[in-house]
Amino acid sequence: MGDNNKTIFRMGCIILLFPHAELDRQSFYTRYITPMSDSLRLIAIGWEHVNSSSYRWDGLKRQAEDGAVFQFTLSGQGVIRYRNREYFVPEHCGFLCTVPGDHVYYFDEHDGEWEFMFIAVQGEDAIRHWNSLIQLFGPVISFQDHPEPMQCISRLYAHIYNNRDFDKFAISAELYRFVMELQRMAEGHAIVQLDDTPEPIRRSIQLMQSQYALPLTLEELAACAGMSRYHFCRTFHMKTGLQPMQYLRKVRIEKASAQLSQTRKTIETIARDTGFDGSSYFIRVFKLLVGMTPNEYRQSCSSDSTHSLRIEK
Repeated sequence: MGDNNKTIFRMGCIILLFPHAELDRQSFYTRYITPMSDSLRLIAIGWEHVNSSSYRWDGLKRQAEDGAVFQFTLSGQGVIRYRNREYFVPEHCGFLCTVPGDHVYYFDEHDGEWEFMFIAVQGEDAIRHWNSLIQLFGPVISFQDHPEPMQCISRLYAHIYNNRDFDKFAISAELYRFVMELQRMAEGHAIVQLDDTPEPIRRSIQLMQSQYALPLTLEELAACAGMSRYHFCRTFHMKTGLQPMQYLRKVRIEKASAQLSQTRKTIETIARDTGFDGSSYFIRVFKLLVGMTPNEYRQSCSSDSTHSLRIEK
């Protein structure tokens, strides 16, 4: 029963799927004939494997009542775009989102495959808990050292798989156990937010921070990271929200602003010292990012204080 490509054991010696290979990948959907009365009810649960870019869900286009989704990667990798920023969802990580919502989660064929478990729920408690967790930790969370929430989902999947008449009260009890495990992690600050910058990206950022005065190219930055241009740009954007050359321009303007407030160098000298080809281009970029010209910024900095400008996306 089942196939040999299924992921059964994950996260060390902890068995996530019960009872082992007796389970197949399958999705279960629930429809209720009575009006919504409970605060947390299961709409769908499943274990899936995808390898086609046709897998794509847009949170603003789904024909569904208000609800929430949790999806956990068993192997491979998916992507979620959440409010104009993209996040990888690799092994041991899961994402949270509410529906309707400004998000799209999808599979990129460059990533090979994506195997995951998911639940879709409805109810006031679901929306409240999901929104609270997203606000605290962002949409993507690593559970590598904290498997308890996934054990709840795995146990629920096995119960429904083996007993299609599993009653809604028992389902709700397991869902609340899952939510409480998430809250336990949140209150204990045990969740590891997926915001750690990979070492290759850190190297490229360090190069920009230290060598911003040089005419750095995209090829040089990608080589520093040990990646192809395509993979480097994609990974860099997902981690920073900016393309590499946009980030380099940001660094240069931040360095230039420090010189404007702390030195009497000419605009031409500052432009050259921070990697710009000439003062005209420097002035144009500075005004675009800061909202004023370099001279206006210098005049706004009082002589008896130190100004530090940070540019965010």
